[in-house]
Amino acid sequence: MDSQAVECHGLSRLFGARTAVSGLEFNVPRGSVFGFLGPNGAGKTTTVRMMVGMLRPSAGSIRVLGLDPISQGELVRSRCGVMLDNVGLYDRLTALQNLNFAARIARLTEDEKRQRVEEAFHRVDLWDRRNDRVSGFSKGMRQKLGLARALIAEPEMLILDEPTAGLDPASIVMVRELLVTLAQESGHTIFLCTHLLAEAQRICDSVAIIQNGHLVAIGNPNKLGNQGIPNFRLTLSGCDPDKIGKLVLPRDAQLSPLGGNEWRVAVADPTVIETIVATLVDAHIGVRAVIPEQVSLEEEYLRLVGGE
Repeated sequence: MDSQAVECHGLSRLFGARTAVSGLEFNVPRGSVFGFLGPNGAGKTTTVRMMVGMLRPSAGSIRVLGLDPISQGELVRSRCGVMLDNVGLYDRLTALQNLNFAARIARLTEDEKRQRVEEAFHRVDLWDRRNDRVSGFSKGMRQKLGLARALIAEPEMLILDEPTAGLDPASIVMVRELLVTLAQESGHTIFLCTHLLAEAQRICDSVAIIQNGHLVAIGNPNKLGNQGIPNFRLTLSGCDPDKIGKLVLPRDAQLSPLGGNEWRVAVADPTVIETIVATLVDAHIGVRAVIPEQVSLEEEYLRLVGGE
């Protein structure tokens, strides 16, 4: 069995003269939660559609669970639970009828169908609404039912597009905990498209950020921010802002006030912080503390995509 659930090499997709996705390179380890982040129109949905065989790549290759989504698309889809931005439920049917239909498509036996449908309802806290028509469901309830449907066949991998959109805070926590449990205890691979950066930082093992069809960053969400310009918080004494403004600092170093005796320094090379401290001391400015700052995933994301 391949150790990678997804292998993406030089993946590109053109629509006429427009490049939607360009040269993507990333792997998704089995059993991990992988966040795929980017603004609207960045190429996330196009990438997902290539993953499940709905679009043919213009160049490059992608394998999902060791399979080619184009020549083996039906097999890929049978082993993946997919929830796209358009949940695609049948409004005139009840929630139970929707899941029973999904179970028949997955070719489950009657016993398997009964067990998995009930389990899926309980997982998303919709058991008491199973006999209600979907046409009366709220956005959040439809999202939860879509997730339940994706779980019916006990897939090896879940491909989810904004699964917590429209959910109330308690339901968001429930879905987050469910996804982590599926990955850690059941070995599912989760491919999660989301714009909620705090959500990605909380539950993802790794994330990729896509912008204008290009992969601009990939890594552990708790470390990714520190791949940008490092920040340090300085506590100074005897500091005159005018005096500090006249100091000759190393190239690319930026010193900005935070209020009181607190200053932030951003440097391209973290090793020059020692030179900056020495410059301050030579100017008779006391340096009481130098503390590295953790850059959040949100700050790094905004730096990379320009606030889109």
